[in-house]
Amino acid sequence: MKKHQSYMNHSVMRKIKIVMAFVTVVLLAVSGWAVMSRMGSRAAVTKDSGGLADASSAVSELTTASAEITLPMTAVPESSNSAVNTPEPTPTLTPTPEPTLTPVPAETTAKPHVSENGAPDLSGYVVVIDPGHQAHANSGQEAIAPPEYGISGTKDKCSSGTSGVTTGRSEYKVNLEIALRLAAYLESLGCEVHMTRTENDVDISNIERAEIALSYSPDVYIRLHCDGSDDSSARGIGVFVTDMGPYADSLGDWGDMLGECLSDSTGSSYRGCWASSTYSGLNWAADVPSFLLEMGFMSNSTDDELLSDPDYQDRICEGIAVFVSEMPNS
Repeated sequence: MKKHQSYMNHSVMRKIKIVMAFVTVVLLAVSGWAVMSRMGSRAAVTKDSGGLADASSAVSELTTASAEITLPMTAVPESSNSAVNTPEPTPTLTPTPEPTLTPVPAETTAKPHVSENGAPDLSGYVVVIDPGHQAHANSGQEAIAPPEYGISGTKDKCSSGTSGVTTGRSEYKVNLEIALRLAAYLESLGCEVHMTRTENDVDISNIERAEIALSYSPDVYIRLHCDGSDDSSARGIGVFVTDMGPYADSLGDWGDMLGECLSDSTGSSYRGCWASSTYSGLNWAADVPSFLLEMGFMSNSTDDELLSDPDYQDRICEGIAVFVSEMPNS
C-alpha cells in the first residue's frame, strides 16, 4: 500500500514538473516575442551584420521581460467591458426653468364696463341723481310738459312725499340719504355724478330739476322716490318713464333693465315699468334717458324698514351701478 502510494506521489510530481516546464516554455516564448518586438530594428541590424554581437544584451532583455510578466496584474472589474475601467462623467443636469405666465389683461376677459374686481367700471359715464321731493311742498303750478309735445295741464311744482308706516321717517329724507350714498358709490367707480339737491330745505320745482339734468347731458338721469299705497301689503320695486321724446321707444326696455338690476341686487320683487305722459319731471327731461325709480313702499312695514337700512341701501346702489354700466355711453 505504501509502495503504491509512493508510486502515485512520484507520478503526481512528474506531472507537476511537466506542467511547470510547459508553463516555463510558454512564458519564455511570450517573453521572447515581447523582446523581439522591442528589438525588431536591432535584430535586423544584427542579422545584416551576420553576427550575434548583442546576444548578451538580448538575454538581459529576455530576463527583464520574464520578470515583468511575473509581476502581479490589476484585476479589471467584472462590470467593465474594457481593459481600463474609466468612469463615465456624471452629466450635469440643468433644471428646466418654469414657464413665465403673462397675465391676460382684465379688459380682454371681463364683461363690458366691468372692472378687475368685478364691480362696474363707470369711467366716462355721466349720471344726474334727483332725490325726490323736499322738506316743504310747493303747490305752485307748472306745465306738465314742454309745449312742443302738445300736452296741456299743470301740476304742483313739488310735494313733500310720503312717510314710513314703521319708521315714521319722511320720504324726502330717505331719498336724499340714499342719493348721497349712491353718488359716492358711483364716483368710486369712475362715474361723473351731479345732484339736483344735496339738502332737504330747498325749493326746486320738477321743471327746474329737469333743467339741471339737461345741463349736464347725462347718459342717465335717475329720480329716486319711495312709493306709498292704501294697501299695506303692496311692496316691491317699480320704474316709471315718459312716453315722449327721442328715447320713447327704448325707455320701456331700459326701465325693465333698471328694475331687474335692482331686484337682482336687493332680492325685492320687481313690479314692472310704466310709460306715461303725466310725469312732469320726466317729460321736461325727455331729451336724455330719464327714469323715476320707486325703491319700495314706505306704507309696507318690511319695505319701510329696509329702505332705511344701510346694507339694503348699499344693495340699491350696487344695482343702479350695474344698470348704468349697461346703458349706452354717449
